[in-house]
Amino acid sequence: MKDEFDEFLEDTYETISILSEDNQTIECFVIDGILIDNTQYLLVVPCDDFNNDHTEAFILKQINEDGEDVIYVPVEDNNEYNKILILLQENETDYELDF
Repeated sequence: MKDEFDEFLEDTYETISILSEDNQTIECFVIDGILIDNTQYLLVVPCDDFNNDHTEAFILKQINEDGEDVIYVPVEDNNEYNKILILLQENETDYELDF
């Protein structure tokens, strides 16, 4: 049986599934998102790591939409990553970003 906190998280954050480099499915909470120049970016945290004090978050960039499926890839360009990170920090949020 799930505890109340897990139910709260599922009700509060949308979840998405991503594939790791070794083709493992990782469930992630979408913590934040931002639309820049018609491109959607998401800040996600793996569900299993959410309760850790210092968990790793990822910034994903939408590259394609095919019907119900949306394809996101990690932002690998340092300049683009830093730009998105700064814009996410400017939003009023309930989370802290350390980098």
